[in-house]
Amino acid sequence: MKKVILSISAMLFVGVALAQNTSNVDQSGFLNGALVVQVGSNDSDVQQDGILNTATVLQIGVDNSSTIDQLGIGNSASVTQIGWGNTSDIEQGPLLGNSATVFQFGIDNDADLTQIGFFNSSSAVQVGWGNDASAYQFGWGNVSETYQEGLFNSASTIQLGIGNYSSIDQYGVANYALTAQLGWGNVSTVTQAGFLNGSVVLQAN
Repeated sequence: MKKVILSISAMLFVGVALAQNTSNVDQSGFLNGALVVQVGSNDSDVQQDGILNTATVLQIGVDNSSTIDQLGIGNSASVTQIGWGNTSDIEQGPLLGNSATVFQFGIDNDADLTQIGFFNSSSAVQVGWGNDASAYQFGWGNVSETYQEGLFNSASTIQLGIGNYSSIDQYGVANYALTAQLGWGNVSTVTQAGFLNGSVVLQAN
């Protein structure tokens, strides 16, 4: 029994020793801030160009990947990845005051958030396996919220304008939702629970 325990302990030690985190932070400008915490074997890349941009990355697990690219003034990004093979890509700027948050718990989830303009807010929460979320915001004061719980759900949000609001909640397996908003003050809420549901919302004014 002692030999078995020692063998398992040795294998765990070797596994930890072989695990390798990679973090790259490039900052250009004034008063930018980045905090990266990695446990396991993960990859993080933070690029900040401008003034007072902030980025926070927490990765716990194996093969999680996070990219944050900030250009402008006062943009903020936060990424939390717990699990295996999750991918997050946040692109902010040019211009100022955009906020993006990604939380991933599980396996092979993917989130892509792009913000160009002023004071846009975007969040993606993914719990499960193989979920995909994307949000593209162009303009001023747009809000996009995506929540996915389950397997292989897909959600896409496109906002072009001022003060648009989109919320997509998915619970289950292989649900699909697309929301596209053009103009001013459009509001859309989508909730899907179950299997293979599909929703397309197009709004313009």
